[in-house]
Order: sequence, then C-alpha cells, then structure tokens
Amino acid sequence: MIKVLHAIDSRVWGGAEMVVSMLASGLRKRGCRVSVWTSKKGGYAAIFREKLKEGIEVKEIPLLNDADFISMAHFYRAFKEYDIIHLHTSHAAVLCAAVLAFLPRQYRKRAICHFHSLSANPKHYRRYVHGICVSNGVENFINETMPWMRTWCVYNGIDLEEALVSCPLLPSSNKVRIGYLARMSKGKGHEDLIKAFANLGRSENVELLIGGDGKLMPYLQNLAKELDLADKVKFLGFVDPRDVFSFWKSVDIACFPSYTEGFGLSMLEAMASHLPIVAYANPVYLEVFDGAAVLVPIGDIEKLSCSLKKLLDNKDLRSRYGKLAYERAEKFSKDVMVDQVLSIYNEILRGI
Repeated sequence: MIKVLHAIDSRVWGGAEMVVSMLASGLRKRGCRVSVWTSKKGGYAAIFREKLKEGIEVKEIPLLNDADFISMAHFYRAFKEYDIIHLHTSHAAVLCAAVLAFLPRQYRKRAICHFHSLSANPKHYRRYVHGICVSNGVENFINETMPWMRTWCVYNGIDLEEALVSCPLLPSSNKVRIGYLARMSKGKGHEDLIKAFANLGRSENVELLIGGDGKLMPYLQNLAKELDLADKVKFLGFVDPRDVFSFWKSVDIACFPSYTEGFGLSMLEAMASHLPIVAYANPVYLEVFDGAAVLVPIGDIEKLSCSLKKLLDNKDLRSRYGKLAYERAEKFSKDVMVDQVLSIYNEILRGI
C-alpha cells in the first residue's frame, strides 16, 4: 500500500482543488492510503471532507508564510510517515522545501510538485526533482525555467458520469445564455467578454451568466452598468463545487476569454456538458480543444463578439460544436489521470 499525502494551500476553490479531490478519491479506490492537508485560512476542509467521504483523512494546517514553523513540523513528520508527498501550490512547496533542507537528499525524490499554471517561481522549487505538469505548455515552461527537474505531463480529468446526470442550476429560459465560470482576476478576460457581449446584448433573446467571485467583481459589475447591460449580465457569485456541471447545464454557449491558462478544468466541464465553446487561442486552449472549439486571437474583442453571434444565430452550428466538444472531453477522464499519477508514484518509488 502506497501512503500518499496531498497538500494544497487553498485560498479559493478552483480547478486545482477539484484535481486534488479526484486524485485522492481515485487513489484510495486503487488501494492507496491517502491524506489531504489544506489551509485553515482557505476554509475548504469541509468541502474536501464531503467530496472524499470516509477513508481519507482531511486535515487543516496553517500553510501560511515562510516562517510557519507549525506547518514545517507537520511536513517533517510527514516524510517519516508517507511514501509520497504531493504538493499542489507554492505555499506548500516553500514550507516543505524548508524541511528538506534538514533531511538527507534522498528524501527529495519522494516529493512531487504539481504545476497547475504558468506562474511557478523557480526559486521556490530548487530542492525538488520531480514535477507533474497539467499540459505540454506548462511542462515546456517548467523544463525551461527548472531544467534540474524530471517532469511528466498529466492532463486534468473530469467525471463524465457526473456531467451526464447533473440538472440545470437555473430555471429554463427562452433566452440564449452565454456562460463563463472562472475566478475574477487579472488575465481571465472577463472585461473582454462583457465588452464583446455589449455588441450582442441589444437583442432581447440573449443574456450573459458569469459565475465565480474575486477582487475584480465590483469593477466588472460597474462596467456592465456603464454599458447599459445591468439587466442582461447576471453575476452569480461563487458557484459551489457541487454545482459546476449544473451551472453549465443552465447555459447554451460557453466562452473562455482567458489570456493564459495552465490547463483550465472549467473548460473540460463545459465540454462534457455538450456545450459549443468560443475561446481565446492561447497555447493551452489550442492544445486541449484541438479543433473542438471556435478560437479567436487573444484580445480581439470584435472577433470574439462575431464568433459568439455566429453561434447565437445558428442552432445547428451550436449543436455541431457541442458534439465535437463532448467527443473531445471523453479523452480527459479522471480515471486516466489517476492511473497516470499512480504510475508515476510507482516509477519514483522503484528508483529510491
């Protein structure tokens, strides 16, 4: 039995947290002993416990700054108890690295950093030798900036069965709904989407649903008012992780105007919901969609608007792209993701 610890300093619930949840439950079903550590500040231990049910320990630890000696003590003991320490965010990596400085070098081989985005700072990972990357784009970035690290590319996965059985979050409407579910932060493209929607919003039969929260929400709400779209742009706020597929079942077109992504679990959830997709052509979207979405140049608001209008005006086109999206989503199952990660664990442990 492989003993595995997943550590993630969750400040917001998003794709990385969903991946941890799927990995933990999948590894447990495959006979591993699994624990999940999350930050007290994030407050998401209850969601992890509900998703993971029995058989998986979920523990809150501080996971604060570089001087968080309590978390360091936890990681020190973890290296004595677990075979694999799987780290998912920079705070966890920094604190665990501080512990590795006082342990024999062979312990470094049992730590794996999971890179969910392109924002990793190399100085935080100098004591690590193994990394899992969520896309080829992320893997290329890690290989360029951290050439000392052995990497594997493992795409995020989703639960296709959950997508099929989920019910809509909102009542049906006679309007065509465009939807976007993402944290409201710089680079996610919410402003571009609202401006693109302004060219469509004069029609009575269309509305924009935006799920998620973040520091940019007040600015985006004011932007919608300034563009006279307050009654057509609906800000739903934080969407419970249990309701993400239900959100997508409530819309007719998904839009992803993100300027950059490590992978983006939300787009897979939309694809699995049979939705036609319009997105910016960032490198990761090009890699993952592979022809199953309408892609436009990054930052081109006019083309974003035109592409959305084409789908709005053509139900058959929406249906065709929805079918392509679902067929592509079938290649990203959670079982494939879990099996690949377990294979990596075994490869690492055989080499120790």
